[in-house]
Amino acid sequence: MENQNTASPSVEPEQSMAPGVAHNTRVKPEIVYDASLSDYPEVEESADSPGSDEPANIETNHLERLCVSTSLDALDALEKGVGVASYFLDQLHDALSACETRDTDHWIDAITDLQKRATPARTVVGVVGNTGAGKSSVINALLDEEKLLPTNCLRACTASPSEISFNHSDDPRELYRAEIEFISPQEWARELQILFSDLLDGNGQVSREATKTDTEAGIAYAKVRAVYPQKTREMLAQADPEELAREPAVRGILGTTKVLGEETAEQLYHKMQHYVDSREKSTGSVAQRKKENIPMEYWPLIRVVRIYTKANALSTGAVIVDLPGVQDSNPARAAVAANYMKSCTGLWIVAPITRAVDDKTAKSLLGDHFKRQLKYDGTYSAVTFICSKTDDISITEAAESLGLEDQFEEFWSTAQAMDETMESCKAKISELRVAKSRLEDNFNNCELETEKWEDLQDQHSAGKTVYTPSTNPKKRARGQGHTSGPEGSRLAGDGDESRKPLTDKQIEDKISSLREERKAIRKNRRTIDAQIAELRQESKVARDEREMTTARFKAICIQGRNQYSKGAIQQDFAMGIKELDHENSAEHDEATFDPEQDVRDYDKMARSLPVFCVSSRAYQKLTGKLEKDDFRSDGFLSTDDTEIPGLQTHAKKLTEAGRSRHCRRFLNDLFSLVNSVKLWSKDDGNGIELTDEEKQKELLYLQKLLDHLDEGLETATKQVIDDLRATFQEQIFDRISTSMPSAIDDACTTAYSWGAPRSQGGLFWSTYKATVRRSGVYSGACGPRDFNQDLFDPISRNLAPGWERAFQNRIPSLLKTFADTVVVTMKEFHEAAKSRAERNGTNLTSLATLSSGFLAVARELQEIPTTFSDSITEKQRAANREFTPAILNAMNRAYVYCTDEHGTGSYARMKAMMMDHVETVRNSMFDDATEAVRKHLDDMCDSLKNDFELIMRANFRKLSEEYMRILIGFNPSGQPWNKSRSPDAMDRQSRVYKVLLRGDLSFAPALELLGEPASAESAVSSHADDANDVDDFDELIQADIREQGESEDSH
Repeated sequence: MENQNTASPSVEPEQSMAPGVAHNTRVKPEIVYDASLSDYPEVEESADSPGSDEPANIETNHLERLCVSTSLDALDALEKGVGVASYFLDQLHDALSACETRDTDHWIDAITDLQKRATPARTVVGVVGNTGAGKSSVINALLDEEKLLPTNCLRACTASPSEISFNHSDDPRELYRAEIEFISPQEWARELQILFSDLLDGNGQVSREATKTDTEAGIAYAKVRAVYPQKTREMLAQADPEELAREPAVRGILGTTKVLGEETAEQLYHKMQHYVDSREKSTGSVAQRKKENIPMEYWPLIRVVRIYTKANALSTGAVIVDLPGVQDSNPARAAVAANYMKSCTGLWIVAPITRAVDDKTAKSLLGDHFKRQLKYDGTYSAVTFICSKTDDISITEAAESLGLEDQFEEFWSTAQAMDETMESCKAKISELRVAKSRLEDNFNNCELETEKWEDLQDQHSAGKTVYTPSTNPKKRARGQGHTSGPEGSRLAGDGDESRKPLTDKQIEDKISSLREERKAIRKNRRTIDAQIAELRQESKVARDEREMTTARFKAICIQGRNQYSKGAIQQDFAMGIKELDHENSAEHDEATFDPEQDVRDYDKMARSLPVFCVSSRAYQKLTGKLEKDDFRSDGFLSTDDTEIPGLQTHAKKLTEAGRSRHCRRFLNDLFSLVNSVKLWSKDDGNGIELTDEEKQKELLYLQKLLDHLDEGLETATKQVIDDLRATFQEQIFDRISTSMPSAIDDACTTAYSWGAPRSQGGLFWSTYKATVRRSGVYSGACGPRDFNQDLFDPISRNLAPGWERAFQNRIPSLLKTFADTVVVTMKEFHEAAKSRAERNGTNLTSLATLSSGFLAVARELQEIPTTFSDSITEKQRAANREFTPAILNAMNRAYVYCTDEHGTGSYARMKAMMMDHVETVRNSMFDDATEAVRKHLDDMCDSLKNDFELIMRANFRKLSEEYMRILIGFNPSGQPWNKSRSPDAMDRQSRVYKVLLRGDLSFAPALELLGEPASAESAVSSHADDANDVDDFDELIQADIREQGESEDSH
């Protein structure tokens, strides 16, 4: 299938379109958030049917026990519970809807919200690496596919980000699905302006450099010609980029999303190639290609490619994103890559094993800026290192490097012995073949001789006189006609009267002799064939043993190099972080810097870095793929040796923490909802035995408790926001203020370095020009350059430790303190109210339900640090990326001026303008950048304040309603709760209660996965420990009530 959606697509990695479709192996997602009716207890009919023996009103606590479980192996049970909840929520929704009261409206809304949240969470894993690192091969092997990811023959900077996620559809027509999203018309028009700046020379003609594919002009020409294949160089020189962007053929594809669906990976791959591949690799002369009606190519217009497959590695929610780099020449693709980097939970760095250790890839980690960005983003712990192409190995070099000389000598001796055996067998077989050839000749001669004598026998039988045949040195070809002439047998009268005629017996004896001779030759030939077969088998055994010995030793070398590489990479990674920490500490305060004092446990950091040494091709070969490839997988005795299965398991394991948090939060909110509905549904209004005067007194007491609670929650919320702002000031803005003078002083020197002589590290004119055309950000043959980042680096280096400390240590600690404070505040309220109710004789079952509800609230509040972790991480990653855009904005005038410069002396004028502009704006641009970041962090604090207040208000309202209803029998407005309910309404309320009872039973299978009994008689879980000084708190409330009464009397 193929269709086209013309709606303007979003740049964000997250998308609203339903995930796609599938895979040949028909893997089912391991996260099964669905439950069949068989999982739901069949108590529904028996509980309501007449004469049923089912104890309809016996409460169980399966859901609560599932929520409070602390088992490390609880994930399966939690996901089972979420699946069960889907059907349960449908039943509860229907039961509450039948009640048709305002009391149930907010619960119905809560059910709808919960049902939306049942979707499994995504875990985004970004894959980065240099060109030729083997990223695509690793991802294809991870997906158990021979070839699925789109390929492009041009440079990596032209590639689009590719997102691969699990396909949740079972439509057999779309087992594989792809969405190809194209950039907008405005984005293409902007890129065309940049491309034409690279393509045209100072005279407005297509540059002669356009024929060189590795130049800026060559890259621009390839892109423009791909989209406009019918345009000649002369036509392009006269073209207007704005008009080109508006051409109908191009306009029809821009801003759309192509959706492709196929039954096999190969079919989808070939279909995607129509959009993502370049035809530059087509053969034939230029003249021939010009005659062809070359169609338009789409690859320069692609923003992102999304692929959906049934890969088992993705079945738990992992989303693999192949990131070509965030410094793409196309701003739209660069923005997509940057957004993915901000949302990544994991980061996989791929490098060939032959370069990973020697080039110190883990230590350099793709550059200091990339490494520092990890510090800002707090993703050091999310890094996984993948060494690819482990099949590329020289066993002699490996043996020497790994100290395996003795083992190598033993292997080589065995190999040589096997080689000698094979050579000996080969020589013997050659000799036997010569002997066999002689036998063949003898056999042929014997056959010819036999034919002669049989001919003589026929003539003799016919009454003719025959003589012994004369010897002819020439061999007569087999099958030729026989004669009795000089070359055959002699007849009487041929002039040879001296010879005696042959008798019948002589002829018969001769023929018998020849037959025996032929028989002996055949026997000897069979003997030789048997000897050759034995020698071939011996040679095969030697060859197999040689190959097996080679494979075993190669496996030893591969595994040895893998182990060495893993240790070296782990140490290099930790040392790279240590060097950065020391650099930051020394720059922050050189007087107090102590190189012997470690900022963190680097040995632990090294041990915790996951490193996989993989061979994609060996894995694919061993799993029956690459049938047309002559690749040999020797050295890998099983698929496990390729480490691809381990990487697949790792991909699934990365999702476990997020899945567990998601399920616990969902189930706890479900339990809180169920508990609230239960308190309402089983309340018949007969549990409160207080006089009106007593009720008023208790209402006043409870209201005072609630006032204290409200005040405590408000104080805690204000305190945590104040602490957050103070942390930002201390760890971020104070450090910026300290570093800003250095950045201002270095700005002109930095700007000079861009245009300095080549001997001093300056850029080529063409690279300088290409960089300013792209607002200071460019990735070319000399590597990535970012003028804006260069200017910010003096601040960035000093700020990184403070930023990391603020968001990785201080803020989580503040949020934990905040959560603990509000839980203690609510616990004091709960214990005081419960103690008072116990003295008043309130129903113990109701109090137990209230306690369960309080525990659900406490669990929710204790999860505040993790609940807001993702949101804070997303906001802080967005904030720390605001520095360079603000600097870019300040530098934009210089970039525009330099872009417009051309002609003689233009480079000198560009550099002079750049220096003058930096001198002008250096005192203000860092302030502007700081204010941009300050606004982001202020917005974060405001957003958190609003979120916290919403949570506090929601829980305050929940506690207020439930405690009023259970302890006094009033609703929040102060009116009796059940005063006007009809018998019919009471009946519907009772049915809701029974749905809750049956619903809790449905969680029994999930609970049993934890190895816990799930019986109706299971006891309610223990509630919170008694609060300290409850009596003192109660006396304080009573004193406030008396003081209020005295004040009212005085008035």
